[in-house]
This record gives sequence, C-alpha cells and structure tokens, in this order.
Amino acid sequence: MFSKILLATDLSPASESVVDYVKTLRPLGCHKVVLTYVIYVKHLVGLSEALREEATPKLESQKRKLEAEGFDISVEMPVGIPGVEITRLALERDCEAIVIGSHGHSLTHDIALGGVATDVVHRAEVPVLVVRLSITEEGEQQFCRVLSTDILSHLLYATDFSDNAERAFWYVEEFAKSGCKRMTLMHVQDVSRISPHLEHRLEEFNRIDEARLDRMASHLRQLGVEDIDLQIPYGAPAKEILEYIKKNCPSVVVMGMHGRGFIADIFVGSVAHNVVRLSQSPVLLVPPIR
Repeated sequence: MFSKILLATDLSPASESVVDYVKTLRPLGCHKVVLTYVIYVKHLVGLSEALREEATPKLESQKRKLEAEGFDISVEMPVGIPGVEITRLALERDCEAIVIGSHGHSLTHDIALGGVATDVVHRAEVPVLVVRLSITEEGEQQFCRVLSTDILSHLLYATDFSDNAERAFWYVEEFAKSGCKRMTLMHVQDVSRISPHLEHRLEEFNRIDEARLDRMASHLRQLGVEDIDLQIPYGAPAKEILEYIKKNCPSVVVMGMHGRGFIADIFVGSVAHNVVRLSQSPVLLVPPIR
C-alpha cells in the first residue's frame, strides 16, 4: 500500500519522534523513504547554502537512523515554501503517501496542528498521514512522543458515503490485508442536515446507513478482520468522531479529505480539517482525485 513514502522533517525534536514512528509502517509495505527537509528562504537572498550546510548533519543523522531500521533512504533538500515543495516532491518521486508530524519547531501545547502540516494536507494529491505527538515536560525541558505505535491495532474509518469516502475505503481494505484485526466503521447522522425538518426520518436513515456499513463489514471480514464495531451517532460529525477518538484511542483514523457539500479546493472548516487538527490519534487523509 505504502511501499514508498515521503517523510517531511524540520529537524526539530518533534521530527525525531516521527522518524522513529516510520518503522511502524513496515507492515503496510513501506521500505522506501524520501526524507525531505525544505530550506525555507523567503526574503533572505543568499542564505540557502549556509542553511543547507547547517542542516546536513541533522538530516544525515535521521537518514542513518532510518537506514539502521532497514529502509532504503533518499534525501531531498529543496529551497522554497515547505507545503509546496513537499507535495511537489511526493508526486515527482512517485510516493504513495506523505508522513508529517502534528507539531514542528514549536512544541506549544495549544498548537493543535502546525502550519506546514495544514498546508501539506490542503495541497496534497496523495494520502497524508498526520502523526499525532504528545508533549510532556520534565522540569524546564519538553519531550514529545507518538501516542500510537502500532498502526494495525485498531482502525477507525469515518465515512459520509461520499465518492471520496468510498475512495478512502480502499485504504481500509489494504489495512485489512496487512493484518489489522480490529476496526470501527462510523457514519455520523449530521444534525445540521436532519434537524428539525427530517428528525422524524432518523430511524429510517439509521436503517439505511447501518445496512451500508454492514456490507462494508462483511467484505472486511472476508479479508480477515475479526472485530468490527459499527457506530451511527447523531450529532455534529467532527465532534462525534473526536469524542470517539478520545474515548477509544484508535491507532489510526482513515477518512476522505473532502465529503459532501465541500468545494474540492476548500479544506479549512471541513470535517476532515477539524478532525486532523484535534485528533489524539494519527489520521490518514485521502484526497480526492484532482
């Protein structure tokens, strides 16, 4: 599924945790990594070479760490805007996914999603795995770690039955083939679409959508998934998904990047954006075909 990934690093302590996390992707077929650090030079002409020289030792250290885990590593250090360069390189190097951390140089607790990660997700034409990092403090020092280290232990698939959600289901199938034995399939009955004029049809909608999820579950059982839970809550989609994540700590959340009612180029404000911004679990976002 993800034999070749682009791993975005900013060489911060947070990025070291994401580098360590990559070994958990091996069951998904990952064996090649394009380790990418973007030299962001906006107005300071002539500094790119000095910044490249400064970054090289840390980048080589991360490269050696991945090579020690058996990965085939190539290194890229383009100059430009990180979100633009990362998504461009992912396409040019035929990467099947982009992996990026939820925090960068700033380890501020109240920053839910770094600006580069947001930009990458907005621009990406391949799936993006946003790895959630937890920040702890010991004295005056801050440490970060990945909250989930076994990506196959429990998958949550959130769907609105849109075309792109159906496209994301292909990745759910691949997780099943890779050995994931526990999955939750969730569809949220959107209160903003149903209340107040269609509330009398909520039971009907639930029956229809439970049958849809049942068909997916039957197919996944044939692929080897043993434990499947169906969830059809009623409420605000992002809120319901996030509450489930907080209570159950799935190892990965899979969802389409855009659902019904969203213009293809709009990401901020969507359900997917709000989930990836606040999720405590890694989130794999699948973009629409553009």
